Amino acid sequence: MKEQPPVPVRSLLEAPQLQPLHLQLLAGEEFLDRNVITNPRIQKPGLALAGYFPYVKAGRLQIVGQSEFDYLATLPPNEALSRFERLIEKKLPAIVAAKGLRPSQEVLAYCHAKGVPFLLTEHPTSQVISLISLYLEDRLAPQVQLHGVLVEVYSLGTLILGEAGIGKSECALELVYRGHRLVADDIVVLKRTHGHGLVGMPHPRLENFLELRGVGIIDVRKHFGMTATSPSVGVSLVIRLMKLNDEVRAMERSWREGLMDHGGAWTQTEEVLGQEIPLYRMAVAPGRDVAIMVETAVRKCLLAQRGVDDERMFLNSVDERAQSASPGESPANEE
Repeated sequence: MKEQPPVPVRSLLEAPQLQPLHLQLLAGEEFLDRNVITNPRIQKPGLALAGYFPYVKAGRLQIVGQSEFDYLATLPPNEALSRFERLIEKKLPAIVAAKGLRPSQEVLAYCHAKGVPFLLTEHPTSQVISLISLYLEDRLAPQVQLHGVLVEVYSLGTLILGEAGIGKSECALELVYRGHRLVADDIVVLKRTHGHGLVGMPHPRLENFLELRGVGIIDVRKHFGMTATSPSVGVSLVIRLMKLNDEVRAMERSWREGLMDHGGAWTQTEEVLGQEIPLYRMAVAPGRDVAIMVETAVRKCLLAQRGVDDERMFLNSVDERAQSASPGESPANEE
């Protein structure tokens, strides 16, 4: 797992995602690159301005809005300034004021003296928090790169893993032919965010491209159209392709023999960035249509999310036949 580098405050002014906020810099220009944000969670310092500071955390951006300014207006001017100064002294990366609410020149001068940039936007607090939180979540989310293929099958993000040459890319191409969407081939970038869970995307240099042994590199979007690819998808299922060998046959036999006792599905789980994702292990061999197996696994996963358990339904039907059979008659002999 790779932790992302902290976000310089300057990026708030330059990021395309935040341009709708039209952020203005009121103080601390020389500290825009030096000060960094290390925590994606934004903080409203209402309690701190009321005199309670333990929850002011280093590395978190502070947003002040109408409620903070209204409270400070109830205090004598010297006391209001003192409260703001005590907040600024907490080694904050930056402060953003919403709704066009400008602090006094004394506050801005203190920000400059303490090395805390002060930014201003005309937009309401809720919108400021929403846009900046999404941006920081994306920039600071832990991520990992895996060798595999990510495909959106029936709107479900499906991560296909397996050793080199086992047929991951060929499977992805067949799924595209069947109307599904390629997200990433060869290098899959996975991020864990609070709002969207585990999200997968292609490496920036490989977006829309897929490599086929014996054919070369193809641009999937140009070959199959705009709807054949997707820039990102939430990952909900992992499929690990394995060569059919004695070990895999033993695994399949063990599951089949234990089905009547345990009634469990074939799925296990795979941990990715601390999240447990349903996992299917699929044996690859001549004559096996891996793409249709993947489609079926996705359908099975979608039904399981709705409470449909194929194994349990099968076992229930076996029990019902056993109970309805005549004494001494084996259900297996029914025609």
